[in-house]
Amino acid sequence: MKVILDMAISPNGMIAREDGDEDWLPSEGWDDFLVEAKKFNNIVMGRETYNQVTSRYEDYNFDNVLCDHKLIVTRNSEFKAPSVYTVVNSPQQAIEYLESKNIETLFLIGGGKLNSEFIKLKLVNQIQLTINPYIIGKGRSFIAPEDFDLPLELIETKALSNGRIWARYNVKVQ
Repeated sequence: MKVILDMAISPNGMIAREDGDEDWLPSEGWDDFLVEAKKFNNIVMGRETYNQVTSRYEDYNFDNVLCDHKLIVTRNSEFKAPSVYTVVNSPQQAIEYLESKNIETLFLIGGGKLNSEFIKLKLVNQIQLTINPYIIGKGRSFIAPEDFDLPLELIETKALSNGRIWARYNVKVQ
């Protein structure tokens, strides 16, 4: 299965403020995300990302995403999600579940801890980043600090509206 990690980031790699707020992200980024989620027919996120986004944003949260498979990855066996979500306990379980539904590409949308877990397990094939023209001095990184290297090959870039830049990288096989 192909795994695409997709993140909207600041130029210094932040996805949210320390408290999880994403107030600095432009709304057209959400619109771009909705198109991608529909194309891949799935989104895979960590529990903290799910909780932060659904509790903060009434009109722009994962409940409004049109795709058949919304997965939350958590080690918390007590965590319960609404019925439109599937809860799994590992990146491998997310892959197995989507493969059982004949999905070819897993669309990984974070957060940083889950992104690092997928990367450490060498499951990520491609990274798509939308770099927004806004620097946050302190915040949550799109990749949590872990001990790994990940060589990338730039394959495509696009200038987007409002000074945003989109870049796609292949993960080089090590």
